[in-house]
Amino acid sequence: MIENIELFKGLAEPTLETLRQQIRTRKLAKAELLFNAGDASDSMYLVQKGRIRIWTVSAAGAEVTLNVLGPGTVFGEIGLLDGSERTAGASALDALELLAISRGAFDNALDRDPQLARNVINFLCERLRWVSARMEDSALRSAPERLARMLVHLVHDYGVETADGMQLSINLTQGELARWTHMSRESLNKILNRWSDEGMLIQSRAKITVKDQERLEEISEFGEDE
Repeated sequence: MIENIELFKGLAEPTLETLRQQIRTRKLAKAELLFNAGDASDSMYLVQKGRIRIWTVSAAGAEVTLNVLGPGTVFGEIGLLDGSERTAGASALDALELLAISRGAFDNALDRDPQLARNVINFLCERLRWVSARMEDSALRSAPERLARMLVHLVHDYGVETADGMQLSINLTQGELARWTHMSRESLNKILNRWSDEGMLIQSRAKITVKDQERLEEISEFGEDE
């Protein structure tokens, strides 16, 4: 699997083979905690099966979802690279299978293959762009724009085509979605109900089905008409 991950593409076969021999498999049950913010960082992880939720705790004590990652994605790289503590918590959204690469194995690969260093630079630049985009959304975009952008991303990553439209395979409560988009639950509920009335989406318990993806993308870029 690792040769298909951007972080490890282009590495020499001996380097990949050494990494494969040192990878450990880690399995978690649904809702099981992998690590907390402040824990020691001794490994980075690749999601093989299932989904992992990355979260932090606000000053008020509420959990705030930062990201949800599925198969083929990498996380936990920051602490592994600089040796610092974990900056966020990680919990399994459903039954999860991970591949763990220790700091020692990763450092050895860096020493052996300069291509990995170039990949790390590109990888961290992508992470920085993602963080910058989230900050821009929070500071400059209206609540409907932020919500629309989040739903567009979720459709891209977790959308399943149904007779009614693209249904999100990920279950998100309104509270989680509100924290994720930096708005109150009341504001979120008002926007979702309006979009449901306008036929843009369907709400069913913790499931959302997007019926008019084109309109949602327009709102994500240009906002709603006054």
